[in-house]
Amino acid sequence: MNLSNENRLLLYCAQVEIPQDILNEVKHLTNSPLNWEEVLEAASWHGITSLLYHNLKNIRKIPREIMNHLKNAYFGNIVRNLYLYSELNRILDKFYKNDIEVIVLKGAALAKTVYRDIGLRPMADIDLMVRRENLPLIWKLMHELNYGLMGNKPPEWYIENHHHLRYKHMEKPILIEIHWHIADKSHPSRIRITDTTIIESWWKRSKLLEFEGKKTLILCPEDLLLHLSLHFLKHRFIKGRFTSKSALIQLCDIYQTLKHYGDKLDWTGLRSEAEKYKVYELINLTLCIVRDFWGDNKGIFGYALKDFSLSSSNYRKQLELIKSKILLREDPLFDGFIPLLKADTFQKKLKVIIRKIFPRSHVLSKKYTVSRSSKKLYLYYFIHPFKLSLKYGKLILRISNTKKWTREEVTLNKWINPRG
Repeated sequence: MNLSNENRLLLYCAQVEIPQDILNEVKHLTNSPLNWEEVLEAASWHGITSLLYHNLKNIRKIPREIMNHLKNAYFGNIVRNLYLYSELNRILDKFYKNDIEVIVLKGAALAKTVYRDIGLRPMADIDLMVRRENLPLIWKLMHELNYGLMGNKPPEWYIENHHHLRYKHMEKPILIEIHWHIADKSHPSRIRITDTTIIESWWKRSKLLEFEGKKTLILCPEDLLLHLSLHFLKHRFIKGRFTSKSALIQLCDIYQTLKHYGDKLDWTGLRSEAEKYKVYELINLTLCIVRDFWGDNKGIFGYALKDFSLSSSNYRKQLELIKSKILLREDPLFDGFIPLLKADTFQKKLKVIIRKIFPRSHVLSKKYTVSRSSKKLYLYYFIHPFKLSLKYGKLILRISNTKKWTREEVTLNKWINPRG
């Protein structure tokens, strides 16, 4: 893949343990000129800021301000996750006292198992799976725990038309998603598994895990891989548009799961389950993306990709198209040029343009991590306009290539949602 140095660094660091040859590449990249502002923004976009800190913390030549930012993000994530796990413990205690079994999903399960460091995996909320018949009691228990149901419809409507209920704590910044399924009729048809037998199978194969002294359940490795793969694809298509938001951390979840469970994975069982629900090619495609991004280190794919081969040119086309879009972030609306659109006179517009091209010294110093007292700062008054031309030149090029972008969006949407 033809990647910028910034994206190459992000890809290398989006894993828990970097192989020595890749670590040498990382050190080489950090010795070359990097747009650290772009690195930080992209890491945040993809949810891998903590992983970036984890993999760069022992490299000396990282600018101090950048490392401080990453360090604060990592330890802030630890504090946040400890807070969430404390609340999870309270919820599990309440549920189990009322004979309600729970499967802990996604981030809360992954941080404790495949990442083995709760600071490395960010969590926006806590995802739990319960049995559908327990939902009326759960609504009562969540109310007792001081949670309110989100949305403007009654619980019965969501139970009938959705696959999870979202709760928000009345006083704390905590969101809980209570799932009884993984999909509903609003999802693209190719990943719209509404058959309840898949969930019944997950309950039967679930594994015990101890959380803060309390025993709960997590998905077995094969079901976890299937769920993570479908979750990755589901979150690529929001309101009919492809998005790369959080794509790297979701792919890293899959990669770390593969590394953690290794040869314990039952690939035959996974294939059988994927074929049963007609998502075999989708799981295959997602695994191919992971392999192409991080390689088959220590043969973690082993038997899988010998057998998991893309059987049609259509899937190979989608694979390459999705890969090409994952590291592209959507540009905010003209970024800093919003003030230009708001300026109502020519003089005001000219002032905005000049200030954008030649910002004040403290802005330039912060942007390029150069001391205000350093003579190097003057050099950046030449570099900055050049970088702006590159950045907004690409945006203008993208606008001029609207037909190509639209064609790609249509192609991907027809593929993921062929039945509408």
